[in-house]
Amino acid sequence: MPRAYELFIERHSLGAIPQIEDTDQSLWDYYGVSSQPAWIFIDRDGGVNRGRGPIPEGLLKSGT
Repeated sequence: MPRAYELFIERHSLGAIPQIEDTDQSLWDYYGVSSQPAWIFIDRDGGVNRGRGPIPEGLLKSGT
């Protein structure tokens, strides 16, 4: 993992959330992410929640 990527995760306290380094942009393309900041959660049933900007605190607490 490139150092800048690790520093970004550390600076924004994102270490508790699984991160995927999309080096070839295939995941961005698949999920329609055009820029950062963006987030995607895939629930255990395969449902997808996505958005731009900070991750809503309520979403993290709801477990959905």
